[in-house]
This record gives sequence, C-alpha cells and structure tokens, in this order.
Amino acid sequence: MEGERRTSSSYWVAVQLDGGRHQFRPIVMALTEKDILLFESVPWNREAWSTPMLTHPLLATRLVHSGSARSSPAQGADLVFATRTGTGRGIESHVFRVETHWDLSSWTRALVQGAHAAAELIKEVSIGCMLNRQDVRLILHYEKGFTVTREPGETAGGAVLFRYPFEKLKMSADDGIRNLYLDFGGPEGEMVFDLHSGPKPMVFVLHSFLSAKLTRLGLLT
Repeated sequence: MEGERRTSSSYWVAVQLDGGRHQFRPIVMALTEKDILLFESVPWNREAWSTPMLTHPLLATRLVHSGSARSSPAQGADLVFATRTGTGRGIESHVFRVETHWDLSSWTRALVQGAHAAAELIKEVSIGCMLNRQDVRLILHYEKGFTVTREPGETAGGAVLFRYPFEKLKMSADDGIRNLYLDFGGPEGEMVFDLHSGPKPMVFVLHSFLSAKLTRLGLLT
C-alpha cells in the first residue's frame, strides 16, 4: 500500500444508488489520514489504490446520520450512515448501509475521529478571494482561527488585514454560489468574501475545525 495513503479503516459497505431509495450496491470504502476513498472492488495493488472511483476530503465531509434507515428503529430495518461533503458544485450526499451494529458504530467513530485527526494534521486551509473589491487570501487555521491577508504574496509575506480567533465569530453564512459571509462583531461589520467558486468546501472545513476544537476541549463528545 502506498505510504502516502495509510488507511485506518477499509471494508465492504453498500452505497445507495442515485434515485433509488431502497437500492444499494456493494463498494469498498477506505479512510486515509485525509480522505474518504470509494472503490468498485478491493484495491489489491498500488495502481488500484491510486484510482478510486470517488475521493472526498475528510475535512470537507460531515456525518449527518447514523442509525436506522427508518424514522423509528424497527426490527429488520436497514442500518445506515449518511455523509454530506462540501464541493465546488455544492453539497454531495451519500447513504451507506452496513450489516451489523458493530459495523455502524465502527464507521461512525472512524468518520468523526478521522475528520478531527485530519484537522489537527492539516491545520491550515487557504483560498484566494476578493473582499471589498480587493484581492485577498482567507486563511483558516486550526489553532489561530481566521486571517485575511492582502494579495499578491505568500501567506507569510502578505500584509495582514484582519485576524480573529474562532471564538470571535458571530455569524457565518453563504449563498451557495460563490460568496461567504463572516461577521466577527468588529467595526468592519459583515465581511463578504467572493471565493470565485462554490463556498461549501470552506464552510465544511470551518465546521470540521470548530468540531475538532470543541471535542478537544471536552465540549463535544
């Protein structure tokens, strides 16, 4: 297996087909330090590991359901977990079915802990964007929070325009198209960042950073 893609979990699951609420097909799902990988079959060699049918960053993926496929648990009901991933095209959702409660709890734990571990490992995500008609770089850092620097220039060399820790964030929102809205309660008011692309990846990364920090502080379990 590739050294760059060390897996913490790898197992057969069933993924729900598009448009088929009760239709599933078997796939292999694997977690690395940074990604969720889906394969049509077991990847036995290096080439197969390098060509998954789908890759989603753990940082941009959220577990949104784990339990019975029905609104109330019933004997014989499917055991499923569901994920949502922020992509440049919007939100991509998947539902996975497993056979046992042990499988369900294992995948639930692996996805949540994997996203938190990825946050601590990657630590920083940045994107070039526009703020008040000015080219800037928005930086999310796991420890330091938000930094906005003037472009051009590297992250370390750009003039810092704003810097706020996560706890100063009063409001965040997006338009689902290209704009991200952040309000830290400062004199500049609500800041509108034009990301030039879909905002959902940054929104989901922000959620992962906050979730990991709250869990580390013992405020989430």
